[in-house]
Amino acid sequence: MANNLKKLYIGAICNRDLQVLEQIKIFLSKNYNIVLIDFMKHGLEAFNEKYFKKRLKKYPIVFLIVKLTTKKENQKVYDIVKSVAPNISTLNSLSSVQSCESRKATFRFIAKNVKKVNIPKYYNTIDQAKQALTDGIKIIVKLDSHNIPDLPKNDRILGIIKSPNELEFFIKGHSVDQLFFQQYLGKFDIINKVYVIGQWIVSIISHNRLQSTNLSPLEIIHIRTNIDDKLKRRIKRLGKKLGMSVYGVDFIETSNGPYIVDVNDFPSFRSIPEGISLISDHIYNLIQIRVETVSKSVKIKS
Repeated sequence: MANNLKKLYIGAICNRDLQVLEQIKIFLSKNYNIVLIDFMKHGLEAFNEKYFKKRLKKYPIVFLIVKLTTKKENQKVYDIVKSVAPNISTLNSLSSVQSCESRKATFRFIAKNVKKVNIPKYYNTIDQAKQALTDGIKIIVKLDSHNIPDLPKNDRILGIIKSPNELEFFIKGHSVDQLFFQQYLGKFDIINKVYVIGQWIVSIISHNRLQSTNLSPLEIIHIRTNIDDKLKRRIKRLGKKLGMSVYGVDFIETSNGPYIVDVNDFPSFRSIPEGISLISDHIYNLIQIRVETVSKSVKIKS
């Protein structure tokens, strides 16, 4: 099939889940004659405007994948891409990738822009967190940075806090700006993980490793579950508002309905065997839509 298709070039500005990216690269080349060019081959430090322009001149890039760990230096990447390649489509919008670097930014956006989606309360300042604790609300304290390289997920959570004094103890040695204070909804052994690729959506259940430490091999297996149509529509609306077409959402079922507790731009999809092929198909379809749109625009102008 690939031999019958015109060769296309897409670019990747990625430094996380690189094994997944390599599998996508192979699939795209084999099935769609799409060549993926790695713009981060020499690391974030080597990525600059001159280098990016040079690579774009060499390869007629029609599409970009941006997938980054959380670092302050990423601002340089966003600025360069916006400046040098404003008309090249991206898998997920730059603003969504940037928002998902920070839990604060993610949940602030959801609270402001996405209606009818339940999220735990979050507290922007230490004073707001202390007031909530004084009012009897338990708080879970997490690192605000979402995609931290080489840091296990459980280490990104400082703990569950019950009082203002306990909060003072837990945050010692940490910059408050680097912490995320969120309402603790209670103990839940099961977390529902939703994966979205375009219009395709699937939900699996995963044991909460924060609550369950001695899991059997059978319990570690992720089991697919049905997802309520109403929640499915709201999760898709959330992705659309953020500007994402490939993303993940974690939610828990409470007595007051489902609550979204985490959002991830472009998760690894390790628990989804067909993820690589679906993402690759989705990329190809997005490129074709873009090519057809540009072609129609040219015809109208001429």
